[in-house]
Amino acid sequence: MVDLQATSLTVQRRLDAVMAALDAADTDRAIVLADEALQAGIDHPLLLNLSAFALEREGRLDEALDRLMRALELSPNDVLILTSIGATLSQQGKDRQALIYFDGAATIHPGHAPAHNGRGTCLLVLGELDEGRRAFLRAADLDPRYPDPLGALADLALRKDDGSTARLLAERALALDAGQASAVMVMAKLDAKAGDHAIAAQRLTALLDKTISPLHRAAAQQLLADELEMLDRPVEAFALYTQANQLVREIHSPLYSRPDVEIGIQLAERLQAAMDASTAGDWSPAAGVATPPCKGHVFLVGFVRSGTTLLEQVLASHPDVVALEEQATLRALTPAYFSDDEGLERLKHLDAEEADRLRADYWARVSSFGVDPTDKVFVDKAPLSSLWLPMVAKLFPDAKVLFAVRDPRDVVVSSFRHRFQINALAWAFTDLVATAQFYRAVMDLVDRYRKKLGLTLYQHKHEDIVLDFDGEVGRICDFLGIAQSEGMRDFAETAKRRDVRTPSAEQVRRGLFTEGMGRWRRYGDETAAMLPILRPWVERFGYAPDVASEAS
Repeated sequence: MVDLQATSLTVQRRLDAVMAALDAADTDRAIVLADEALQAGIDHPLLLNLSAFALEREGRLDEALDRLMRALELSPNDVLILTSIGATLSQQGKDRQALIYFDGAATIHPGHAPAHNGRGTCLLVLGELDEGRRAFLRAADLDPRYPDPLGALADLALRKDDGSTARLLAERALALDAGQASAVMVMAKLDAKAGDHAIAAQRLTALLDKTISPLHRAAAQQLLADELEMLDRPVEAFALYTQANQLVREIHSPLYSRPDVEIGIQLAERLQAAMDASTAGDWSPAAGVATPPCKGHVFLVGFVRSGTTLLEQVLASHPDVVALEEQATLRALTPAYFSDDEGLERLKHLDAEEADRLRADYWARVSSFGVDPTDKVFVDKAPLSSLWLPMVAKLFPDAKVLFAVRDPRDVVVSSFRHRFQINALAWAFTDLVATAQFYRAVMDLVDRYRKKLGLTLYQHKHEDIVLDFDGEVGRICDFLGIAQSEGMRDFAETAKRRDVRTPSAEQVRRGLFTEGMGRWRRYGDETAAMLPILRPWVERFGYAPDVASEAS
C-alpha cells in the first residue's frame, strides 16, 4: 500500500528545494532539481516550466513547448506558464499564436509586466510598431527594475535614429542586467555609428559568450559579422553570417520545412508553369472603374536588396510624388488568387464587381497607412510584389512598373547577410544557395510576366543611379511623366525625416556610395556555389562575368 502522506512530503521537499534555489537566484540549480523531480515522476507546473526554460535555452523549442502545454493543463490560469508559452512560440516565429497567450496572461493579471513585454515583441514582428512600443512602455511602468522592455525601447529609439535616447535606455537596462541582449546590441550599434568597430565587436563577442536565447544569438552573430566586415575581416564575417542563418533556419525549420507549406521558390515555379499555360488574353484588364484617385500610379518592384529603398527615397523627394514603403497593400489582396491554381483561374476571369471591390480595398489600405495620393504620383514600393504583377495587370492597367535590378551576385549575398522577418518568402534567405535559387526563380517568372501581362515597365539599374544620378533620375522622371526636380538630390535628408524600416535605411541616409558594388567578390570561395545559378541573369543584365566564367 502506497504511503500517501510520505509521498506528499517527498513532493513538497523537492518543491521547497526548487523554490529555495530560485529565491537564491540560482536558476541553474533550480533547473537541475526540477529535472530530477520530473524524472522521479512528479508532474508539477513549476517543474515543467523550469525544464521548458532550460530546453528553450538549448534551442529545443518543440520539446519546451510540449512541457509548457502539459503545465498549462495542470494550471490553466497560471500567467507565468501562459507567458512562457508565448515566449516559446515567439522564438519559433509563431507571433500571432504567441500574442494570444500573452494577451491571455495580461487579461488574467494586467499587472504582469512580462506579458506586456511579450506582447510588445510580437507586435513589433507583426509590424505594429506604435502598439508594440506602448506595450513595452506599459511593462517598464509596471516594473521599473525589469530590463527587457528597456532594451526593446532602446532598440526602437535607435530605429528612429534617436541615439541619445537609445543610449540612455540601454544604459538603464544594462545597469539592471549587464547581459541584457537587446541593450548590448544597441550599445554595439551606437559604437559602430561612432566608428568604434573594434569596441562594438568586443561587446558582441562578450555577449555571445553568455547564455542568451537562440534568436538573440543569431542577431548578435549577424551584428558581429557586420563589425568584422568593417574591420576588413570578410572571411570571418561570412562564417558568422552563415552560423546566424543556420541557427535561424533550425529554429524555423519545423514550420517552413513542412510539405504543406509553399515556400518562395516553389511559389515562383508554380506561377511560372501557370504563365506558360496561359495566353496574353487571359490577363487583359478586368472591367470596372480602374481610374485611380491620383495623378499617377507606380509599383516599384524587383527583388530585396536591389536598391528599391534608395530609389523610393529619391522619388519621395519630388514635390509631386508620395511614396509608401513596403506595406501590405497589393499583397493583402493576393491570398485568394495566388495560393493555388484554382485561385489564378478566378483571377483570370474577374468580373467588374469583384474587380471594383478589390480596387476599393487596395485604396482603402493605402489610406489606412496615412497616405493621401490625391493629385500626386503615388509610388507603392514592395520589392517582392514582382510576384503579384498579374494582379496589377488585372486591376490597374494604367499603372506603371519600375523594375529595379542590381548585380545578381551582390543582391544574393546582401540578402543572405541581412536579417529579415522570416516568412515563407524570406525563408530562402537563410541559405545562400536557396537565396540564389529564389532570385533566379523570381527573375524567370518576371520574364514570363513581361511577355504575357502587357505591363508598362521601366527596368532601372541600381548602379546607374549611383554612377550617373542625374541621367538615370531624368530617365525615370520621363517614364513617370514628371519633370526632374532639384530636390531629388536631397534624398538622404528625406530618408532621415521618413520612417524607413527596411535593412537599407542606414545606407540610404548616407547618400550615394559605391562600396556595395561588386562586394560579393570579397568572400572568395564562399560564394562559389551561387555563381552558376546566377550566371544567366548576370549575363542578361549585362554585368561583368565572374571569375569562373572568365576561365571557362
